[in-house]
Amino acid sequence: MIETEADEHMLRGINSADVGPEAKEYNLLRADEEYSNGNVENSIYYQVKAQFQSTDLRYITEAEDLENQRPSTQDLLREASDKERKDYKSNRFLQNIIKNLQKKESLRPKTLPSIEPIEHLDFLEDVDDPVAGLARITEICNSLPSEWCVLHLCKSFNPDTTYSVFNEIFASDGSIYLSLLRHCRSPELGPICLRFHNSGLAEVFKQYSTLVDRFRRVVTVDPLNVKSKEAKQKYWEELNGFDAFLQKLLSEFRDIMLPYSFVFLGKRYDCSAVAKQTKAVFDRVDEFCVNRQWSNHQRVLFSQASLHANRLTSTDMKLIAYEITSNENETHIVYDMLRVFASEWQPLEDRQVQVAKSFPTILVVDERLDHLHWEQLATTQEFSRVKSLHCLWRLYQYHKKSIRHGYYTSSIKRGMCVINPGADLPNSGRRLRTFFEYWLSQWRHLFETVPTEQVMLQQAYQADCFVYAGHGSGLQYINGRAICRARVRSVVFLFGCDSTRMLGTGLYSALYGAHDYYQGALCPTVVGTLMPALDGNMDNVSVTVLSLWLSPGNSQVMPWTHIHKMSWSKKGIIKACGDGEGPPPTMAEQPNYHLGSLSSILSLVQQGKVEPHVYNCCIYVCRGLPAWNLAVEPMPF
Repeated sequence: MIETEADEHMLRGINSADVGPEAKEYNLLRADEEYSNGNVENSIYYQVKAQFQSTDLRYITEAEDLENQRPSTQDLLREASDKERKDYKSNRFLQNIIKNLQKKESLRPKTLPSIEPIEHLDFLEDVDDPVAGLARITEICNSLPSEWCVLHLCKSFNPDTTYSVFNEIFASDGSIYLSLLRHCRSPELGPICLRFHNSGLAEVFKQYSTLVDRFRRVVTVDPLNVKSKEAKQKYWEELNGFDAFLQKLLSEFRDIMLPYSFVFLGKRYDCSAVAKQTKAVFDRVDEFCVNRQWSNHQRVLFSQASLHANRLTSTDMKLIAYEITSNENETHIVYDMLRVFASEWQPLEDRQVQVAKSFPTILVVDERLDHLHWEQLATTQEFSRVKSLHCLWRLYQYHKKSIRHGYYTSSIKRGMCVINPGADLPNSGRRLRTFFEYWLSQWRHLFETVPTEQVMLQQAYQADCFVYAGHGSGLQYINGRAICRARVRSVVFLFGCDSTRMLGTGLYSALYGAHDYYQGALCPTVVGTLMPALDGNMDNVSVTVLSLWLSPGNSQVMPWTHIHKMSWSKKGIIKACGDGEGPPPTMAEQPNYHLGSLSSILSLVQQGKVEPHVYNCCIYVCRGLPAWNLAVEPMPF
């Protein structure tokens, strides 16, 4: 692809945000070369650099550019000439314009956190040396919340995809780079990188690229043609067949990542028991590694496995030992040490619930890997996704005053929902209407009504929480550029098919998703889907997530766990389960019903505890910052 030395010299000095796809491919090619030559740290620099592209820059800067270009009403009046001032006093039309502009100015936040260019644009812009670049990346990561683990997932260079359509890019072969930018031993030990590639990975990429089309072929049926018993049976057989196909695909994906699923687990919650045990474990790990002159790479992996040893099977421990070292004697010692650590962690977890919980892991996911179900590699772990380290850094800089112990904290009081705006999902609309009127009666509701852009910008996005439920992501009702130009303060839920799936616009271009617009507008957190889903199942997941994370308007309502699900699902009627053990409790009598961490609720969904079939539970992802609702649960730290 790089045909001449002149081409390489030009691209080396230009960041990806300047020239787009060609620079990304160049950086991915350099990442491959550096890794193959043993320069792993240089490879990490090129991986991080490759994921910040021109589209990211546009989403980020458009709002600031417009704001800087727009004069205030005070500026307009101050700079007016004497003749213009005289005309203004007698011109009602101009007076109305000024009044309208002043009204809009009054609606803006009085103060906005100042963000220096290097903090929200390309923090590698002035760096073209990999050593200095990695130092800058490490500096950025070490300034992030100490509770976070940050994993960087990147797909390797493939010249065949440079001018391909996006589904061909998804299906193309390549390696997966997994860089631990911030881990359990940061900042003491620097970042490390793993590369995954085997004969099965190409087939996994190929099969994953067909998921959406496969699912749509199964569920896109004419209701008039499935009324007979035989037709219904065939429909459910095909749907169960898709579920089996997806389970097999996920199993193959997990096998490829073996035995490294443990690196996706985050740091354990802070408490004295965890601090004491962690120190004891790491001291023994360090003594072993120093005596055998192990590298930082080996020490980080051994430390991470030791921190979560009780979550590993005996087979996992053996595989990890053989991955870390090829010395037969050392593998036996590592295996025995992991078994001892497991026996020490487990009783501690049994005695103290908080020990078993982990802080969120932030996944920086390449657009070409975003459709993979990374959360399924460790379903008990809390996750949130971002598309680049630059995006994460910018969100953190803007919201850091609200971030405590690794969570964006908010007290959700005001909310707004837009439900079935196209009025063409009658069953879903009926179910969700009854839920919102029952559970969130204090919110502003918009049922079966198309929202105006003004309503979205001035009301929906300025509430503490905004929920959209309908077709897609809702971008059909508001232009994405209008979102970028706004400041979205809400935590946003997009309950629609493909609501945050990465899409392409034709021949090779950077992929985009609805969440890009929201995070360009500095929205702290977006929850959405990676694939289509059945309406009834999505409604069940959405109301379960919302009821667990948001307090009801009336504390005398029943907990949602006591609602008769079939009655609500079929008829939209809310009534108690009627188990014959007396009247159901009220929310006032269930003080421990809610969970403050939104990511922990999504983890329950990923585990299949809300919807059992994997095609219903694996599609929900959190993007942006992990959020905590202080209105329902105080932080335990």
